[in-house]
Amino acid sequence: MTVIVALLGLVLLIVIHELGHMLTAKALGVRVPEFGVGFGPPIFKKKIGKTVYSLRIILLGGFAKMAGMNDDDEGPDTYPAKAAWRRALIIFAGPFANILAAVVILALTLMIQGTVAGKPVVKQVEPGSMADKTGIQAGDHLLGVDGKRIKEWDGFTKAVSEKQPGQKISVTVERDGSEKQFSGKLGASPDNKNQALVGVRPEIERTTYGPVEATGMAVSTLGNITVKLGSFVGQLVTGEQSFSKNVTGPVGIASVGSTAVSQGFFPQLLAFISLNLALFNLLPMLPLDGGHLFFIAAEKVMGRPVSKETMGKVAAVGMALVLVLFLFATYSDLSKIFTGQSFIPD
Repeated sequence: MTVIVALLGLVLLIVIHELGHMLTAKALGVRVPEFGVGFGPPIFKKKIGKTVYSLRIILLGGFAKMAGMNDDDEGPDTYPAKAAWRRALIIFAGPFANILAAVVILALTLMIQGTVAGKPVVKQVEPGSMADKTGIQAGDHLLGVDGKRIKEWDGFTKAVSEKQPGQKISVTVERDGSEKQFSGKLGASPDNKNQALVGVRPEIERTTYGPVEATGMAVSTLGNITVKLGSFVGQLVTGEQSFSKNVTGPVGIASVGSTAVSQGFFPQLLAFISLNLALFNLLPMLPLDGGHLFFIAAEKVMGRPVSKETMGKVAAVGMALVLVLFLFATYSDLSKIFTGQSFIPD
């Protein structure tokens, strides 16, 4: 069931993308003969105004067919008949719809779910741990490590992470209005023998945000992700990062999406995928939106439209590259399944 929810989420993002194209096209006077969800034979069709809305048997995407864009239709309400800036807006509207969707999803998540962070207050002491042996108790307020003051749970975990299992450590806490200090040897995490462990779990604090603050945080977060993605792509090009280990196709996305649904962080993942979909579509190659924008810019520079023959040849090469990427990503996904590797790189 979680896989189905994940796939429906991905389809929703593609439909939002195509809706961006269609609504902008109609607003700028371009006729849209058909808007379809999915591909293959239609299982449902209904004409509303000048547009036929269809639901097709293979729910893997969607399309907004614009008059004159991929056919010989002519007239003032066709895509080629519109000014370059109008065509550019129609093309850019798809990626922009995904960016807007990412902001909305993330902002709503911050408003409803909020953020979760550990407080520097002990909620639970692990039996047999250094904390248990030295007398640290639930309810103790963590104040410092080895004489250095800490204010947040992150400060406590950072100080502990700098040490090795077996090393001595002193932890200062506040209990009943007075400070107490406990010293002992650090234990090791059962999941990682090289990771030092005190043996305490924090109290969890959930914070929700208002619409303005949540939107600002969403925009800032997505902006930071965009910068990091740009840097990461540069590392892939230079070979600093492995392409095969980091590329993920439909199988991997569905698997990670299913895990996200079951663990409750699917909205955040959906926002991230929506942003990725927008950025990928803005790459300057046909048949992607970025390729159409590139040729619209070339038209303005040359003072005339690029011939359909040239665009067709470039689109064929671009489609081949996208298909190769798709096949390689699917092969990489299946390899990870058979070898037991994680879809999320370390």
